[in-house]
Amino acid sequence: MILIAFTVVLIFFFIHLSDIWKILVKIYTVLAPILYGLVIAYVLNYLFKLFNNHAFKNMGNKRKWLKKVKKPLSLVLTYIIFLGILAFLVSILIPELSTTITNFSSKIPEYASTIRSASDEVVIFIKSHTGVNLYEVGSYSDVITFITGDSTAKFITSNLAGLIPSAATTVWDIVISLYNWIIGLVISVYLLASKDTLLRHSKKLIVAYTPEKFYKHFFKIADVMNNKCGKFIIGKIIDSTIIGIMCFIGLSIFRFDYSLLISIIIGVSNMIPFFGPIIGAVPCAVLLLIINPLEALGFIAFIIALQWFDGNILGPKILGESVGLSGFWIMVSVIVGGGLFGIPGMILGVPVFAAVYVLVSESANNRLKAKKQKATISVGTNASTADGSAAEEKAADSE
Repeated sequence: MILIAFTVVLIFFFIHLSDIWKILVKIYTVLAPILYGLVIAYVLNYLFKLFNNHAFKNMGNKRKWLKKVKKPLSLVLTYIIFLGILAFLVSILIPELSTTITNFSSKIPEYASTIRSASDEVVIFIKSHTGVNLYEVGSYSDVITFITGDSTAKFITSNLAGLIPSAATTVWDIVISLYNWIIGLVISVYLLASKDTLLRHSKKLIVAYTPEKFYKHFFKIADVMNNKCGKFIIGKIIDSTIIGIMCFIGLSIFRFDYSLLISIIIGVSNMIPFFGPIIGAVPCAVLLLIINPLEALGFIAFIIALQWFDGNILGPKILGESVGLSGFWIMVSVIVGGGLFGIPGMILGVPVFAAVYVLVSESANNRLKAKKQKATISVGTNASTADGSAAEEKAADSE
């Protein structure tokens, strides 16, 4: 009966997969601000505990009324620092983006001329060595003409009607996302302020309505996931912040173009394990390549040195053994997480996989120990039986 019921449910699921997916998307849309609030509260909880459990640990020992102030004060300082960091990043990022876009758009004719000159040199070199003229190849000639000629403007003008709805949709998605994050920020304040009460009530409900075997396993899994994800996320934030600052200092010393914007991109992309440095470095290198190929080569060399320092010195010092995975499993977890959930999946894929790895390893070790004990008992029983049989045979022979 269980097998039949499971089969019916599975068939129903696959038949109505599209409808179920729409329902899940609708549920996610409704719950998005709450989920964002949970994420913000989870990350800020570490800063909150730094104030509440360490900085203000002894507050209220002499004066009882100060004990009531400790938690609200920790909460206020946590959000002041968080909002201050956000305001600082926005204040430097928006002007830098505006300046970058203005400078880049004003230099488009110059960049087009540079691309045309480089293209001519490539064509001459290939023709002199192979006799093939790339400008006679339709696809290559069309691409160069499109980039350097008037075709780009004509293309944008002719497709403007299609670009406007797409731009409007993008703007609306950004507005919805900002709304969710703002509401999530407000929700996170309430979650962080009443986290002890919420956790206590949640544990009571789980213990009351689930079997003992289930909730013990559930609490263990939740504890492992919390330790792995929390340590990894906080460590990655610290590590990426340091890498972004070091990148800005290095690029400023060597006077690279767009050093601030590039440093922010490198710092943010560094949050993604394994592929993050590549994802951040490629568009920055392409941007510098258009301006100056030598500068792009210098940037690539600098990023390789910086990532070597991060992967071999800084990263292990900050993250330590918080992950405990080999490079292969990190790559697999990033690919699978990114394929399923995009950028959040790429960031959280590693700690989630590490937690699953720990749980599976513990389960496997426990099973191996149990089997080993059974094998030992079985061997001991067989040995005692064999000894008894030998004694009986010896006694029979003596008789």
